[in-house]
Amino acid sequence: TPTGVEIEVETSLLGAPSPFVASGPAVDDGLVCDSGTVIDASGKVTGGSPAGFNFQGVKHFTCDDASGEFFVNVRARIDFRKGTTFNWNVLSGTRDYANLHGAGSGVGLDICGPDCVFDIYAGGLHIDP
Repeated sequence: TPTGVEIEVETSLLGAPSPFVASGPAVDDGLVCDSGTVIDASGKVTGGSPAGFNFQGVKHFTCDDASGEFFVNVRARIDFRKGTTFNWNVLSGTRDYANLHGAGSGVGLDICGPDCVFDIYAGGLHIDP
């Protein structure tokens, strides 16, 4: 059964590493670390219109406590009128996160400056035995 998690990321639009903070039962239960950095491992615009565009990419999360890394697939819709929404799922991980799985949805808020989007990931995580 997935255990709830919320991850907040100040995503740099300039390609710099971005800080993240995780909270919720998944952190409390030791399924994932509570902080670290994120970089874009890959990304591309997959469609566009005057109202916005789609983005698909892989985010590389590295934990501050050296417990491991995990990779998250993100499929986002950036709508110039309605804002940014996305779905995400864990692709793979290393060390403590080698068997990490999970998925959820999120929103991107324009509240941290001109070169930054504040992303909020909400969903569930579990580790396969």
